Amino acid sequence: MREVNKKRMIFLLVVGIILSIFTISAAAEWGIIMYPRSKTTIRAKRSVKSKVKGQLNAGQPVKADFLRDSWYAVFKVTETRRSEARALGYVLASRLQGPGSNAPGAPSHEEKSSGGVPSKKTEMESLLVDIKNITFKIVEDGKECIFIEFDRFYTPAISTIQGKEPRIVLDVTNVSSFRKEWAVINVGGKLIRQIRSSLNPQTRVARIVLDMETSKDYYVNPVFYEKENTYSLEVFEEKKIQTP
Repeated sequence: MREVNKKRMIFLLVVGIILSIFTISAAAEWGIIMYPRSKTTIRAKRSVKSKVKGQLNAGQPVKADFLRDSWYAVFKVTETRRSEARALGYVLASRLQGPGSNAPGAPSHEEKSSGGVPSKKTEMESLLVDIKNITFKIVEDGKECIFIEFDRFYTPAISTIQGKEPRIVLDVTNVSSFRKEWAVINVGGKLIRQIRSSLNPQTRVARIVLDMETSKDYYVNPVFYEKENTYSLEVFEEKKIQTP
């Protein structure tokens, strides 16, 4: 059993609702995987006056569906049944966005000053995103973090590869430029061995790969620092529970 445990990787998204990152990357056929730009309230009904049922943190993925009256019903990304009765609650569409783009039905960032009425939509969805920096740091409690600084709010798509060479994969679309020095970053961490990055010039998709240590189990916590336009992945080791 110990040998089997060494070969597996457990990814836990610690953002109020605990879920598997592997499941996030394999979304079901219904709904849209979306993310709040900042901390967002989940309501019991499609109204800002309705009861608060919970909160979403910035960058926390949920499955969104049943868009009506500018409100989405939101679900755990692991939810397999398309039933509004199984929703966590409701979130304003303007508070959610898909990976790297504005949410469908959401207003643009530019708004008229009078009455908060949205002005003509910007072309935010088609704008290129600039990766300004990729860095690695070890922070408190031995957490190993990758920081990706953008020129605007952006949350990469996350997927995982398990097996003999476990990896965490981040995809960034519509990338404007890419530095050669990011191709290989040898970090030498206890959890993250190295970071490899590349840009596909045809699709403009940048892929950032974290090569992970094979003999450990991990948790991963994504965080977005809105003021700095910086997306971070905190990786830390699963603590084993000692039985008496």
